[in-house]
Amino acid sequence: MLFLAASPLPAGQVSITAASDLQYAMKDIISAYVRKNPGDKVSAVYGSSGKAFSQIENGAPYDMFFSADISYPEKLSASGSAISRPKPYAIGRLTVWVTKSGGLDAKKGIRLLTDPKVGKIAMANPEHAPYGRIAREVMEHYKVYDKVKNRIVLGENIQQTAQFVQTGAADVGLLAYSLALAPVLAKEGNYVLVPQSTHKPIVQGYVLLKPASGNQTAVKFEQFIGSREARSIFKRYGFTLPNE
Repeated sequence: MLFLAASPLPAGQVSITAASDLQYAMKDIISAYVRKNPGDKVSAVYGSSGKAFSQIENGAPYDMFFSADISYPEKLSASGSAISRPKPYAIGRLTVWVTKSGGLDAKKGIRLLTDPKVGKIAMANPEHAPYGRIAREVMEHYKVYDKVKNRIVLGENIQQTAQFVQTGAADVGLLAYSLALAPVLAKEGNYVLVPQSTHKPIVQGYVLLKPASGNQTAVKFEQFIGSREARSIFKRYGFTLPNE
């Protein structure tokens, strides 16, 4: 009995679905969490926020949802699919990104999209990817969308959008800043930030979902998201933090 009382509690598990712009930042956050909580298991899948929202509505058994648009967690909270209030975790930024080998000047920003040297332009699908909606909003702000829409290729999410440019399927990509700063893309490409004044704020939020009821590991991971270590990782990937 004394031995059992002194034994550590069994390790817990938490399942996450996250926006593709978190592909690298969340991996670092999970690694930092697991170092502090050896034995806990945190699994994550990445995709467009709109598709994750639909999967959750249809019963996908995730414990947490990290969305690139806080409106999706807000809808889940309103429908009763969540067990916590939606919380903002970061403010995202959009970039114009090109490969270093492509010979194009990212510093031209949105003007680059109308350059005769540019064939295909990659953006995430605005039907279900928040960064796609923002990309379209920016192009409409600069009044170039109608000029280039026939040359746009749509990624299922912002990660696939990046891959289109990396592989040469597109010449320019409208990518999340967090991906442009990731080691692989930083090595391969150049970018320029799109002015925030040209689009709505990219407020990203998360929520605990019904399957997390009674899951203390999910609660611990949520608390870790607000820690100084996790916040520093978000900053490293170019996110602005709420209330800062």
